[in-house]
Amino acid sequence: MVARLFNCRATKLAQMLQSAVAMFHRLVYSIPILLLLTTTTMAQLRREAGPSLQERAREFEPLIIESAQRYGIDPRILQTVCFIESRYRLNAISPKGALGPMQFMPETAQRYGLWNPHDAKASIDAAAHYLRDLLRKFGGRVDLALAAYNAGEGTVQSFQTGRPLVLASGKTINGQRLITGGVPPYPETQQYVRSAIAILTSTRLTNATGDLALRDSGSVLRFSDRNRALNSAKESRRSASARNQKSGSSFIEVEW
Repeated sequence: MVARLFNCRATKLAQMLQSAVAMFHRLVYSIPILLLLTTTTMAQLRREAGPSLQERAREFEPLIIESAQRYGIDPRILQTVCFIESRYRLNAISPKGALGPMQFMPETAQRYGLWNPHDAKASIDAAAHYLRDLLRKFGGRVDLALAAYNAGEGTVQSFQTGRPLVLASGKTINGQRLITGGVPPYPETQQYVRSAIAILTSTRLTNATGDLALRDSGSVLRFSDRNRALNSAKESRRSASARNQKSGSSFIEVEW
């Protein structure tokens, strides 16, 4: 009786061990499949997420350089605005209704003939035109041009002069008649300007075109338009081209 009971338990134990071994083998065999499926899934997710920031920046490179040269502005300004506004995303839409990689509000887009703000070439070109106008309006002051791009040129002028601005909606800007030098006392705009200036003054930025430059005049960053000095510009371009050939790019190198 005892022997039969022992044999029965031994048989059940052997069966359990065989089942455990079989399960272990199935698990071992399934690991490579799981790894393959995981790798495939991650790759699919990356494709669905779209190109990386660096890839998007490279795609925008020729458009930024072309538009910057067309309107005679430093491409670094255009590049910086595009980065801050949308991280080079074509489908970007802000809570306030700004559209596209350069985040145009409908009124400004209409003023600059931009019918599709999500079109990279058209949007960047319109932004270069707009920034050129802002730089001229504010005497080359990059900080004021950036503030105006974010908050509107009328707002910047209001805080330059201390004169209230009444919008078409009836809203009054600067009703307290503050004079701040131009940059509005709005945390968003002040952070926007600080971030952009920090990027522009970074040592990682290189002026690839050579015919335009930013210069630090005291505590104010100004834009220097040297398009008229054509001979000097051509020489600068050749030097810039030689420098950038070493890095394999003709664009502004920025590390984020």
